[in-house]
This record gives sequence, structure tokens and C-alpha cells, in this order.
Amino acid sequence: MLSLSDVFGLILFGLLLNHWWRSRDAKAYALVYAAQRCQQLDLQLLDQSIVLHKIRLQRSEKGWLQWRREYSFEFSSTGHERYPGSLTMVGTRLLGIELAAHITSID
Repeated sequence: MLSLSDVFGLILFGLLLNHWWRSRDAKAYALVYAAQRCQQLDLQLLDQSIVLHKIRLQRSEKGWLQWRREYSFEFSSTGHERYPGSLTMVGTRLLGIELAAHITSID
């Protein structure tokens, strides 16, 4: 028979697993959003990677708590330099992307 502490441990494990799974999905969406923005602006997303920079709880318009995640990445306009960029999401919804001022290539 399960004790109360066993049930609590199983619930805690389930919540941690759920958080990990949703974080993995959010990072995949963030990478797609960053790649799309770079493609729209004729930039290169360097290393095809993003890094979670900050995470915090935020209330939605309906009052629910949601995770707000801020990711950082690097891009290049000519292939010779690196510029920083950042992306903010709530859940899997994109709030905004910021790109550092950069030199555009002249053909």
C-alpha cells in the first residue's frame, strides 16, 4: 500500500516530468521562431542553437500562471561576425524577438 509520502513523491515526479517536457517543446518552438526571423531578414542563425537565459512565472490575461522564457542566440549578416539576439515566449507563444544592430552585406 502506498503511503502519503509515496503519493506526494509520485505527484512531484509527474510535475517535474511535465515541466521538463514542456520546456523541451518551448525550446524547439523558439529555435523555429529564431530561424524563421533570420531567414526573413536574410541572416544566418549561427550554430543552429538557442540558450535559455531566464525563466519566470507570469500571469496570463485570464489570470493563469504561465512560464515566461527568454532565450538568447547569435546570428550573422555576412558570415564573418557574430551578433546577439534574444527571443521571449510565454508557453509556446512568441512575444518578441530582438536583434542587435548589425551590418548588412552589400552585393
